Amino acid sequence: MKTVDDRESQEQRVIETFDTKAPTYAAGYLGRSSTAHSFVVRRARVYEMVGDRPPGPMLDVGCGPGVTVDHFVRRGFDVHGVDISPEMITECRRTFGHLDAAHFSVGVIEQLRFPDAAFDIVTCMGVVEYVPDDAAAMKEMARVTRPGGLVIVTLPNAWSPYRVWQRTVYRGLRAVARRLTGRGPAPPSVAHREYRARAYCDLLSSHGLTVVDVAYYNFTLLPFPLDRLLPGLTVWLSRRLEGLSRGPLRWLGTGFIVKAEKR
Repeated sequence: MKTVDDRESQEQRVIETFDTKAPTYAAGYLGRSSTAHSFVVRRARVYEMVGDRPPGPMLDVGCGPGVTVDHFVRRGFDVHGVDISPEMITECRRTFGHLDAAHFSVGVIEQLRFPDAAFDIVTCMGVVEYVPDDAAAMKEMARVTRPGGLVIVTLPNAWSPYRVWQRTVYRGLRAVARRLTGRGPAPPSVAHREYRARAYCDLLSSHGLTVVDVAYYNFTLLPFPLDRLLPGLTVWLSRRLEGLSRGPLRWLGTGFIVKAEKR
């Protein structure tokens, strides 16, 4: 069980990590790298899941530098973004501060400073894997969603061959290499969890949400670090496999997205 000190330490590492990334994070969606492809296809899937939902108040939890703000404002939504990183919120205000329909604040997912049933849609991209308490995070997202509203969450897929390789073989080889070279254990990093869709869907259900869709994305087949060394081939393969997102081979995707409706 994590202690209060453990959680505060993790939270501080997250803040420091994303504060540092804030000025360049949006640029991660550009270019031809495997990371850019993953970001772009994840965002596109979220847009698809929102679909033709009529505009209204929406919340982006862990909004980062606001990579979805322009899209949803143009669609007529009143967008609220919250992020644990003050520097990310600074970037949002610098870029979108002129928009009357865009509002930003620093905050944590486990204690959202919004009233009950405030939003028609709550999105959460690339966030919950860094949060110590999944239940507290989901409870808050469900609380601020109105009945009939949507919660859309993206998560790393624990069953993906890419992630299985990275957390077992690659990390094991890396640890051995550090010992052999006298570099010692790797320094503490931001904890990053992976998920199984069925278990996470059960969590949503326990908080008054009915899962209506699950889609997988980013079918990276080359193991790390080959995907970084051969980005062209990695992206080419992934693009041709994106049609597997809801089929029997969907588990090959490195991530999945859950769409749920509040009862």
